[in-house]
Amino acid sequence: MNITKGKVFFKADPGMYIGTIIDVVDMPQTQTSFGPKDKVRVVWALNLPNGAPALDPEGKQLEATVFPTAMMSEKSSQPLFRNLYKIVYGILNQAPPLISSTQDLEKLLMSRSNGLMLTKEPNPSVQGDFYSNVVGIMPLQPGQIAPGTPQGFVRAKDRVKTQAGPQGRPVQTYAIPQQPQQFQQQPGQPNTVSFSQSQPPTSNEAF
Repeated sequence: MNITKGKVFFKADPGMYIGTIIDVVDMPQTQTSFGPKDKVRVVWALNLPNGAPALDPEGKQLEATVFPTAMMSEKSSQPLFRNLYKIVYGILNQAPPLISSTQDLEKLLMSRSNGLMLTKEPNPSVQGDFYSNVVGIMPLQPGQIAPGTPQGFVRAKDRVKTQAGPQGRPVQTYAIPQQPQQFQQQPGQPNTVSFSQSQPPTSNEAF
């Protein structure tokens, strides 16, 4: 019997890229070091600044991902890659409109393209591993070529899942779309909306 390693997920090196949002994923009650939190995952396909696709060693297009807590607050002190308000502000290059659900967030962000700045941060849990963090989002420059959706890419909500069926036989099912999480406006803070759970102002959690 051969013993194989698990799938390797390649991450983009630090630097400047051009990204197009190819998925916005609702992640309710995700386990974190601070307990279960509602989160949102935003995924970009990456091009190099010259417009060529940014490819991993296997020839697949690299992606950049942010995984912020599902709370929009312009007063949050979290860094950009953990701060949904700053992420949306950077993508739109202006203050976000009032958002009432993650469905609204998806409609607002999908297929938008921006310049991205990525940095590398060591993963304290895994020696030799690192996080690739989005620390800057800027408008496209004239002539820059934004990536399209990579061939064969399937959004998280459309992916087939395999689970045990009758008599333990595997069956394939599609992910059931969840009801969009509802944002609640915080009184006294214009355009400051959050999910049902409030979050601490700072966090050591990295992605």
